[in-house]
Amino acid sequence: MAHSEASWAIYFSLACGLIVMLVPLPVESRLLRPDFVALILFYWVLALPHRVGVTTAFFLGVGQDLIEGSPLGLSSIGLMVATVVLLSNYQRIRQFDAAQQSLMILVLMILSSGIEQWLRDGINVPAASWTGLIGLVVSALCWLPIRQVLRYFRRYYEVT
Repeated sequence: MAHSEASWAIYFSLACGLIVMLVPLPVESRLLRPDFVALILFYWVLALPHRVGVTTAFFLGVGQDLIEGSPLGLSSIGLMVATVVLLSNYQRIRQFDAAQQSLMILVLMILSSGIEQWLRDGINVPAASWTGLIGLVVSALCWLPIRQVLRYFRRYYEVT
């Protein structure tokens, strides 16, 4: 499959991450929902840093804000900063073993969420409680299966 034909796979997987956000969950389970959008974004930034970057993070953040009904830009800035950190260290992070990569993903997600919460405080929008950190830990635990699925997807469709 040609290079230009396979770029749909990147955007399809990112759109699937946004669609998963729309799935309704009981109130008790919402804290355990992994941030699939950030995980998928981080995978593509690690796998193809020349194709997925800060601009993609910006538009994903805007999509998240539209879905959640929050002020535009709250999610974007956190995702963009985490993406910049990932882009500047992607060669090193690729060399990490599975546990170290999961911990690095957890750090990036805490950074992204922390920036979003800081911005929420700055504009007097109610912030999520500290129990939201459970979802970040669940996201870090989901990193390995998501990485494996997306790696298979990337290789099957020869996304380069």
